[in-house]
Amino acid sequence: MHKIIIVGGGLAGSLSAIYLAQRGHEVHVIEKRADPLLAQSANADPVGSRAIGVSMTVRGIKAVLGAGIGKQELDQCGEPIVGMAFSVGGQRRVRELTPLEGLFPLSLDRSAFQRLLNKYAAMHQVNYYFEHKCIDVDLEGKAVLIQGPDGAMRHLQGDLIIGADGAHSAVRRAMQSGLRRFEFRQSFFRHGYKTLVLPNAAELGFRKDLLYFFGMDSKGLFAGRAATIPNGSISFAICLPYTGTPSLGSQNREAMADFFSRYFGSLPPASRQELLEQFMALPSNDLINVRSSTFHYKDKVLLIGDAAHATAPFLGQGMNMALEDVHVFMSLLKKHGEALEPALADFTRQRKVQADAMQDMAIANYEALSNPNLIFFLQTRYTRYMHKKFPRVYPPDMAEKLYFTSVPYDELQQIQKKQNVWYKLGRVN
Repeated sequence: MHKIIIVGGGLAGSLSAIYLAQRGHEVHVIEKRADPLLAQSANADPVGSRAIGVSMTVRGIKAVLGAGIGKQELDQCGEPIVGMAFSVGGQRRVRELTPLEGLFPLSLDRSAFQRLLNKYAAMHQVNYYFEHKCIDVDLEGKAVLIQGPDGAMRHLQGDLIIGADGAHSAVRRAMQSGLRRFEFRQSFFRHGYKTLVLPNAAELGFRKDLLYFFGMDSKGLFAGRAATIPNGSISFAICLPYTGTPSLGSQNREAMADFFSRYFGSLPPASRQELLEQFMALPSNDLINVRSSTFHYKDKVLLIGDAAHATAPFLGQGMNMALEDVHVFMSLLKKHGEALEPALADFTRQRKVQADAMQDMAIANYEALSNPNLIFFLQTRYTRYMHKKFPRVYPPDMAEKLYFTSVPYDELQQIQKKQNVWYKLGRVN
């Protein structure tokens, strides 16, 4: 069995730790935040660092259940999703989705899910180094230099280093500087985001089983997303440019009040005022796209999740692909008899294709959600009607496949392309 060092104890890192410990490996996890299982943990989600509410689709659910985590326990971390609502001109257009494999996506309380993962990791005796930073990575030596909260340094050396430390990964930076011909591209979307939260979603008219999208009628100005979480609150991700009016950097309270009145006019005045106050007080967050030419180095290092392929959340797949990364890697370890070198090479070969397809679709969805062209809705209805009428000829609804199955992303991308071709032909005819 191997000694494995995981840098990053978030969702993907902790799920990896559970799987690997179950297989008898010695697992050490480096995490810069505090232990989420502690009552007064500094890892609690402060107002100033809220993340975009996340949705766990069927591929993510399967990856979690594969680690032996109970379905009932997972369900307690979120609310089931049965459809999407698009806000246009003050009206909501609801699109119901149909489960294809008996599983509903979850609108997730990320903190609750993190605590669940840490509970299972503790059950499997995973070694965590909370409040420790990764200072340096020795690729050839398969070692990391870490610093504790008291400033003390120590080295950890193992048989494999897994970088699960996000879009600004220290492990990936070591690969950038230490590998020949390692290609890396980082880009930022023209929008950033702020996350705002209102209590009592039901009283405000929001269904807990829907995802809500805004900005379709904003002429590309902004894109927004909202979802309820198990405590009954609703979380809004407001994506805007960094400059101009309105924008993330705007200090013009009157202009921003007009923005919330125009695009969130169905909310009571007091709720719009609360959104405004949070918006003016909170810092903005970047939307970043990360592409790497490889996800591994020999039999020594592996990148998973955002460390390998971060992207904007407009397809709702960042976390889900990260969790699926873990599941795929464990399958490959089993296939290769726990041999690291062929398993890691196979991982890059398989997941690079899927990551590129997922990122391309996320970017396309980002443009669609901030595009005022209402043909989007006609195309969606046309697609579903034609597949129902001619199931052997016309491709199925890509959105339902995305949320309710674990069909590979490259296959979904081909479905999307076929839909666009067929739709153009249908319009001509």
